[in-house]
Amino acid sequence: MNISHKHKTIWWAPERCGTKAVGKILSEFGFTYYEDSTEKKLMKNEKGEIYQSHNIVIPEKYNDYKVICSIRNPYDRVFSLYLNFTSVGKTSVYIKSEYQLFKEKFGFFVEELFTFQKVKSVFNFPILEGKGILNNYVLKYNFNGRLPDQFIRMENMVEDMSKIEFIRESELWSNGFIEQYLNNNQYINVRPYSFSKMYELEIAKKVYNQHKKHFILCNYNPFSFTANELTNEEKMNFLHGIL
Repeated sequence: MNISHKHKTIWWAPERCGTKAVGKILSEFGFTYYEDSTEKKLMKNEKGEIYQSHNIVIPEKYNDYKVICSIRNPYDRVFSLYLNFTSVGKTSVYIKSEYQLFKEKFGFFVEELFTFQKVKSVFNFPILEGKGILNNYVLKYNFNGRLPDQFIRMENMVEDMSKIEFIRESELWSNGFIEQYLNNNQYINVRPYSFSKMYELEIAKKVYNQHKKHFILCNYNPFSFTANELTNEEKMNFLHGIL
């Protein structure tokens, strides 16, 4: 958990939601981070390195603090988990001749992720065996308790940052630094892969079913898993198979 006592604000920073970029900005506003229930240090150290906690908690004594939360289209985030937390995602080459196999591996990853909670292998490639990535990276991020007061969508960072009062009223905002930094951040704006080309219908259903609150709270398109235009009947069948 990350916190600013000056602004009475807690920032939840789930993995793969552009949190390094947000962390760099919030480090300028006196945020510290908690580790093992102990408040540690400023998010930015003397070398300029940024640290942030990915834990999603609220200590009871700070229940009156505002909560902001980084978020990302769940289809995109789950695909990012595949790319970043598996040896397959890191070593596979996404080229036209390998596209179908790459897509099949991703589908198998999602099947195991949501069915078994531990992904052991994908086509004989080792993947975080025994680490329970469903629990560590998905279930903790379910909003079953308190809902955030504001979201910072990875796809709309400038707009959402402008809605946070202490940021909007700062010199860093008025001088254009924050907007320029976010608009020029290659890790946010440059994507070598398109998640909308990776999903089969049944795989997309699994992701949507687990993240329905995310789609509703942040107005994400439930049909954004595909670049194809779906008919009204196809959309109804997709949602009907989940409800």
